[in-house]
Amino acid sequence: MKQVVAVCVLVILMGAVSLNASTIAYTDPGLQGTQAWGGNLGLNFNVLSPITVTDLGVFNAAGNGFITGTISVVIYDMTSHTQVTPVVTFHGAYTTGGLGFDVFQAISPVTLGPGSYQVDAVGFSGADLNGNLNTGLSSGSVLNTGGGKVVFNGASWDGSNVLDNPTTCSSCVGLPGQSSQFDAGTFAFITAVPEPGALGLLGTSVLAAAAMLRRKIGR
Repeated sequence: MKQVVAVCVLVILMGAVSLNASTIAYTDPGLQGTQAWGGNLGLNFNVLSPITVTDLGVFNAAGNGFITGTISVVIYDMTSHTQVTPVVTFHGAYTTGGLGFDVFQAISPVTLGPGSYQVDAVGFSGADLNGNLNTGLSSGSVLNTGGGKVVFNGASWDGSNVLDNPTTCSSCVGLPGQSSQFDAGTFAFITAVPEPGALGLLGTSVLAAAAMLRRKIGR
């Protein structure tokens, strides 16, 4: 009976995980650290169908999970030029994610409706290199649309050392390659948010089934 209950609990957990599995929009591979740019590095994208951002992340060229300086990341609405997520500041040790060259911090989930957005990062340096397709052997980040929820549409940069939603990409490569111009900021998102009541109903139903099975086995 204990084995049956354990299986039921596992089913609940697997359902919850599958409903909440995160997608990393920009996943950075190794050998991309080719530049020490202290200004803004923005990656632009359109949301076609609502997504919920759960984590903000930043490129970690060393792949050791350690950010030596201070790098800040935020997502902007490109129409209103306003922040739509909290600013997350990276400094110190983190667990690496993706391909091992990004680190993340969870945020209070933010749902992005259809529109134009930018994930912007600032604060890279000689101690925390960024990637840039115009330098070295960088090949850029790996893009994931989340099953067509997101379209990637370029990049932007400027020389300011504070987050400011850059809007131009002078000297960048052309599209579509420009969407992977920089290894800098990134984010994780989910494309379906289960209602709390739905998960509760799932759990209640499975537990009820387990109780019925217990009664049958006990006969």
